[in-house]
Formats: sequence, C-alpha cells, structure tokens
Amino acid sequence: MHVIIIGGGNVGRYVAKELLEKKQNVVLIDKDEETVEAIRRQLDMNLIHGNGASIEVLEKAKIDSADILIALMENDDANILACMLAKTFSKKITTIARVRDPENAGSIDIDAYGLTKKQVGLDVIVSPEQAVADEIAKTVYFPDVDEVDYFADETVKFIGKVIGERSKINGMKIGEIDLPEDATIVGMSKEGGRFGFPSEGDTIQEGDKVYFLGTIQAIRNTSRLLYDEGSKIERVLILGGGTTGYTLAAELESTKGRSFVIKLIEADPRRCEELNQKLKKTLIIQGGGTDNSYYNEEEIREADVLVTATGDDRINLIASVIGKEAGVTRIINALESTEYESVYPKMGLNKVINPQLITAEKIMRHIHKEKVVSLAVLEDNVEVFEVVLEAGCQVEGEKVGEVSLPKDVLIGAIVRDGSLITSNGNAVLAGGDHLIIVAIGKSGLSMEEYFSAQ
Repeated sequence: MHVIIIGGGNVGRYVAKELLEKKQNVVLIDKDEETVEAIRRQLDMNLIHGNGASIEVLEKAKIDSADILIALMENDDANILACMLAKTFSKKITTIARVRDPENAGSIDIDAYGLTKKQVGLDVIVSPEQAVADEIAKTVYFPDVDEVDYFADETVKFIGKVIGERSKINGMKIGEIDLPEDATIVGMSKEGGRFGFPSEGDTIQEGDKVYFLGTIQAIRNTSRLLYDEGSKIERVLILGGGTTGYTLAAELESTKGRSFVIKLIEADPRRCEELNQKLKKTLIIQGGGTDNSYYNEEEIREADVLVTATGDDRINLIASVIGKEAGVTRIINALESTEYESVYPKMGLNKVINPQLITAEKIMRHIHKEKVVSLAVLEDNVEVFEVVLEAGCQVEGEKVGEVSLPKDVLIGAIVRDGSLITSNGNAVLAGGDHLIIVAIGKSGLSMEEYFSAQ
C-alpha cells in the first residue's frame, strides 16, 4: 500500500514509524529542511523536502498511484487543500486530514461555501484534541476501569483494569473465575511485563492489567469482581482552557442522564472570557497569569477527578503530583511527550493520554485492507479491531479452534445478528459475522487472506 504523509512533526513521525513497521510503502513530505534531515537520521524511508499542498510536490510523491494521503500539517486549511488536490489526481484515494479545531471539523459540512465534506475532498477528519477529550470523557464516565472501548455499534464493551490488592480475583487462576456467560478475558499484562494471551492456569496478581470483552450487561456484572464498592464521579476539575479542556467541558455539559459539577482553571483572562461565553454549566476560574495559576490546591483537593490538559507537560506533571498528595484518587493526564513514559508508573500516573497514540489509532483504522469497522490501540503495539467476515472467505464454515491464525492473533468474540458469541473452539464462522480480533505486533495488518473473499 502506497501512503503519503504530509507533515513531519511528532504525529507524522509516529504514524510513519508505525506504517514502516507494518511494511507499507511510505513517503513523508515536510517543508522544513532540518526536519527532513532529522527524520532521515531516524527512519529509513522516502522523504521529500517541499510544500505538501502543492501539485508539483504531490506529483513527485507519486500521488496518482497513492492509496492513502494523510495530511498532518500545522495549518488546518493546508491539510484540507492537500486533500482536495489529491482527489483531482485520483477519486479512489482515501484522504485523511488532521483538523485541530473540533469546531472547524464539525462545521465543514455546513461551511460558508455550502460545500459538503465529500465535495471538499475529505474522507476522514481526525481531531487530536477532540479524540483526547473523548478518551478523557470515557474515563470520567467509567472511573473504575483503566481502559474502555466499544465495538459492534456499542453493543460490545472492552475494558482493561489494573487489579488491586482488594479485588476479588486477585490471586485467582483465570479458569477459577466465575465470569458471566457473555464475558471473557482476552488478554493480560503482568506488572512491568508485556501483553499476552493468558491460559486458564495463569494466576492473576495485584498489579496485573486484565482485559475483558463482553456485552454491556456482562461487563457491568464482571465489574463486581474487580472492585470492593462502586464509585461515582460528581466533581470534575479541568486544568487548562485550550481546545482539549474546552471540548471536554462541553462534552460533559451535554451528557444526558448525568450531572457533573465542572470547574475549569485557565490562566489567560481573555480565554476565560471566551470560555464563559461558550460554556453554560462550567465554572471558569481565572488564575494569576502564571504557571502557578494551575496549582490551586483547594480546588484540586475537592475534585473527584483531576484532568491536566494545560498543553505544558511540566505543568501537568507537577499538578498531578499535587493532586496525588492532596488525596485525589483519579488523575487523568494529557501529555504530549513520550520521553518520560517509563517513569509515569513510578509517579503514580496510571492514566496518561497521548495525542500521538490517539491520532495513530484513528488513522490506523483506515490503513487495514480488510473490512475494519473499528479499532483500538493498546499497550506494546497491541490492536483490538472489529472486522466483517466476507462470504466466501478462507475461514468461512470453519470452527474457531481449527482456524490456523498467527500465534499473536486471537478471535476474542463473534457478533452475529446483533448477538455476541464469546469465542470458543466450537464456534463456527459464517459470512457476515463481526469478529473482535486481538493482535500483537505486526500480525493484525496481514489478516486479509483469512477474512476477505478472494
């Protein structure tokens, strides 16, 4: 697959690296010569110095034969223009544009020119800030789990949970756990170790992260095994009134059936005025115009959950430590850099959201050749994705236990006609089934031969 990436920033490099590891043909374009040289020293790939929103440079990148164009420049308008140009070369190319401002992303269909997203030339819009806000919101909605994703039109729930000392399954073998019928364990990573597919004889211990898959009700019932008592989020404190902070507050305000007490601290007085006009239920607190504005210990102490989204990793980390010392049990960090990722657990920061990984997750869904419906990226380059089994494919009619899949691939569950079948060796695969697949490393990208008709 021929993929063109425009923009060699952190996200562009991350996506390029992921695609290169999956043996894709990647060309990266950047207008800054020093950036191009820096990438050349890091990655063995095709690089072009130039403006990716120009016809000449796109032709040099062989846009006419490209399958996918990913526009990741800093300017939203430039990304949209690059996608429009790409469509003039090929109607079959898939265009993906990063649009940083969620409001712009949402208004493209009804912009001043009356153009639809399709007419503009955009197949996929990715807003890192919106994606991060959505991820944080999921954690606020489900505070007792460390990871939450949905599949099969949100009828199947996937959760990851670090097991605590008082968890009922701490010390139990997997085969001894009395799970609901429509729930199953699909993965586990030992504390400090790598993700793997567990067997019934494996023992779960404190610090292990265990991944469950099942129907909404089954996972809800499973949660009773994981915690001593339920918890409820009422007071949310957001540090930083940038795009991510604002988007999160707006999303929480609009939540049906839930009511949060939302407070947002922002240092810039002008931005505070803007936020007061846009947000109706959120209390905006203006700091003193310095980094210390965010270290409001009184407000932090009262929060059920603290969200650090200031855009400055240093401020976020310090605020997180203050929150931890103040007794806040749930702290969510939006951190840009991965440089100090190894020290986060030592600091007690178990919920760190990185825009690069979130953006990659959104983009990688559209790189798979098979009919991927949705995808989630976990630790250690582990992917969970939903794929539609085509009638006439290689594995149709076979029992799950008889399918010769790569050792790093697991069929976690089957969704057929809206009903979930927890994967077992005797389940027979049928055309039209939605399979929830867990894949480690590079295995997930080469599944077309199994699930697509030839």
